[in-house]
Amino acid sequence: MKLRHTIAIAAALAIGTFGLAPTAGAADTGSTDVTFIITDGGLAITVPTTTVALGTGIVYSGALQASGQLGPITVTDLRGNATATWLTTFGSALPFTTGTGATAAEKIELASITYESGPATDTTGTGTFVPMATAAMSAAPAGRTVGWSAGVGTNSATWDPTLKFALLATQAAGTYAGTITHSVV
Repeated sequence: MKLRHTIAIAAALAIGTFGLAPTAGAADTGSTDVTFIITDGGLAITVPTTTVALGTGIVYSGALQASGQLGPITVTDLRGNATATWLTTFGSALPFTTGTGATAAEKIELASITYESGPATDTTGTGTFVPMATAAMSAAPAGRTVGWSAGVGTNSATWDPTLKFALLATQAAGTYAGTITHSVV
């Protein structure tokens, strides 16, 4: 008889320990807020860093124009903006000169130098490259721009602009030098 009580107690303990189902509504949950940062990669412009020789040996004294391509200009926009736009301005602060540059025959004035961006030679990302057809270096900065519009996220554009020089019939022979500066915002 003692054995039956022992078995019954053991069976009751087993059912009590293992046989009970969890009560409905007793489940545990937890929430965790999560954040992360996407960093701004910046906005940069790359231009030819060596002296560019335009039309060496092609322009002769008495010619009324000279032209040549400046080399690839690239703007890379890694800012990741929801509205990705940028604007590049370009220009020269001084005329192109040869010799002492003291006479009109030794200068090519800014009004006689034009910049044509031409179409983009390469683009990445979403948006539209906005070229500059022709702008004189003497024009106001707002009239000397190349840009990107209707963009989203990261993008880049490359173009190879053409510089054109209107020359005087009395232009002095020589190597003309000047500096074209590009900036982007």
